[in-house]
Amino acid sequence: MTGGKFLGWRVVAASTIGLGCGLGTLVAATFGLFLGPLQQEFSWSQSSVLTALLVVTITASFLAPVVGAVVDRFGARRIILASFVAEMLIVGSLAFQSDDLWTFYLRFFLLAAFTLGTTHVAFARVLTVWFDRRRGLALGIALSGIGLGGFIWPLYAQFMIGEFGWRTAYLLLALAVAIFALPVIFFWLKDTPQSVGQWPDGDAAPGAAGVGGASDGDSRAAMASNAQGMTLGEASRTGQYWLMIVTFFLIGFVVQSIILHLVPLLTGRGVSPMRAAFAQSVLFLALTTGRLITGWLMDRFFAPRVALAFLVAPIVGIVMLALGVNEWIAVLSALLVGLAVGAEVDVLAYLTGRYFGTRNFAAVYGSFYGIYSLSGGIGPFVTALAVERFGGYTPVLLAHSAVLVLCCVLLLRFAAFPDRQRTST
Repeated sequence: MTGGKFLGWRVVAASTIGLGCGLGTLVAATFGLFLGPLQQEFSWSQSSVLTALLVVTITASFLAPVVGAVVDRFGARRIILASFVAEMLIVGSLAFQSDDLWTFYLRFFLLAAFTLGTTHVAFARVLTVWFDRRRGLALGIALSGIGLGGFIWPLYAQFMIGEFGWRTAYLLLALAVAIFALPVIFFWLKDTPQSVGQWPDGDAAPGAAGVGGASDGDSRAAMASNAQGMTLGEASRTGQYWLMIVTFFLIGFVVQSIILHLVPLLTGRGVSPMRAAFAQSVLFLALTTGRLITGWLMDRFFAPRVALAFLVAPIVGIVMLALGVNEWIAVLSALLVGLAVGAEVDVLAYLTGRYFGTRNFAAVYGSFYGIYSLSGGIGPFVTALAVERFGGYTPVLLAHSAVLVLCCVLLLRFAAFPDRQRTST
């Protein structure tokens, strides 16, 4: 196949749906809803159940760079499809969970080991090679799928739990993934524009008349960008790499803690389970808005400053939650926190391509995603222990807001992009 209508936006649409149904979204959006039913069924403690999340994130932190290297070498599409099949089977198997806690942990280990292809590690690689000048917008649209999924899944899961029980709800989650994710990815997702005779951003092939209003220079610049890049080893020897590791670990630690604890925090204050699920859905709706706006802004302004701006509202939101506001103000607080969630992963993907190039993008980004995943497991677990230790959420939430202030300071220290990775606009 050569030329024709630019297929990049179909790739964005497939990535949006895929990320909305992927491991990171499904687990983050629904884990807190199953927390209460699992505790009631098996008499497990909150920290014991949350250990499963720690199993996922520790496993992902080690395997994400490996999966990224596999994606770089063999292409993302086949890895993504196989990962979604694995996700559907493992999530469905949770319907048959017994009171043996180790089998619960085993299932979440298998999720991390076999479904990382449903996460940003694979999808961000595809989007980065399909887009250059409009990369921020493409990433923002696709990663907003996490927000859309995060808005829908809590309401869907809570309704299914209420109507049919938590076991059937797990089966229906797996069925929904099979129906909505697999077909669109199979037909619309393509590994590279060159595989279908096209070029990044829909530009003309070098030497051809301009297509989509782009010049030969734009096409060559996009191809040159996709041909450059540090290896993971080279990237890890730079100060910028470690500054990104620390900053986004801390951001992930806080925002994932809030996501996973929002429902038990609100229900513990007397809010109904459905209203608490609505608050979590609002959080993910804000995530969607945050990612769309962030993506558009990153193509126009320095991305670390964009990320910093989106951390201000969540600091306010977390302080509001710490003060024990009523349930409607809690919904507003969740919306403010969602803005931070909307800024972190797409900014991280964008920065990876700009600072370290795209040749080994998935391997380098996989290392960042692994650390971010680790923070998302450690954060909720440590938060649970701290809440048990201090007898409430207020001091823990205030500490979380202080950590985000520190992240704002760290973002001010991010270096300018190397010239070879600047956009052509």
